[in-house]
Amino acid sequence: MARERKRIRPVAERVPRKRRRRAPEVARAAILDAAERVFGRRDPGEVGLKDIGRQAGVSHALITHYFGTYAGLVQATLERRLVAVRMRIAERLRDAGVLSRPEELLAMLFEALQDPVHLRLMKWLTASERAETLHTFALQQQGLAVIARQVAAALRAEATANAASTPNNAPAEPDGDDREAVRAIELVLVTAVAAALGYAIHRHALAGTIGTSPGPELDAAVQRTLAGMVRTYMQSAPVP
Repeated sequence: MARERKRIRPVAERVPRKRRRRAPEVARAAILDAAERVFGRRDPGEVGLKDIGRQAGVSHALITHYFGTYAGLVQATLERRLVAVRMRIAERLRDAGVLSRPEELLAMLFEALQDPVHLRLMKWLTASERAETLHTFALQQQGLAVIARQVAAALRAEATANAASTPNNAPAEPDGDDREAVRAIELVLVTAVAAALGYAIHRHALAGTIGTSPGPELDAAVQRTLAGMVRTYMQSAPVP
């Protein structure tokens, strides 16, 4: 019986197809998406660039091209999440009545800070002594300052509307440059974020200090308490 000849593929079939090059912003986003998936399962200290590259389907060299180092990639992943939280809060602030319901804004903050990925990134970056680079990013973004100005604008609009609806009481002329009022709002936001972050990281230990166990019930109670503090402060704060 004649041996069957091995089929030789034409040259055109053997030449690998060229990879389609993605736009830089698309490739960068895909790498960050892959990083979030990996960090959703493992701590940043347990993986590296090769693990992220395999998940993203890109080379180690491409990741270093966009992010420089592994620490740079971890930081960029966290920074993107922080920007997303700020954008969601800014969108929520467009609701005229949200300032009377600070628990809604704090719920968004607690949700972000209690996310396992967010906490892993924060802990790893802090442990690796990259707090200075995070400070640089914060200075560039000034996220809480932006939110504080939005809150001030909402308070000003609310005060003007209330004054206009009161008989024999003309609306006051808003002072858009009242830095003192905006500064007061910035400080209450910093305090609220610090409290939420501290609770998110140390919730187990904090629960033990009051003789209870961590869980959804305690989370909700802490969130309501902090919201009440913020509401009380906002009601007594000077209107810009």
